[in-house]
Amino acid sequence: MSYEYGLQTIDRDFAKLREQYIDLQKEKNTALALQKNLKVQINSQSDPDWIELTLIKKLGVVPEDQVKVFFADKSE
Repeated sequence: MSYEYGLQTIDRDFAKLREQYIDLQKEKNTALALQKNLKVQINSQSDPDWIELTLIKKLGVVPEDQVKVFFADKSE
């Protein structure tokens, strides 16, 4: 009887560790994808097209030959 209880405990512990392992694998893959993205961004910082795209996306800067249109919320 105690042998069966020991086996059940081991199975529960193994299942818990397996879940933690899977969660850590997911976190690792997410972190690696972020790292790859950041490396690409760092490597392309000297590219003028990348700089312009970043200014447009992040800061809302508009090139000289374009017009920026801003739509205000009616509640404002």
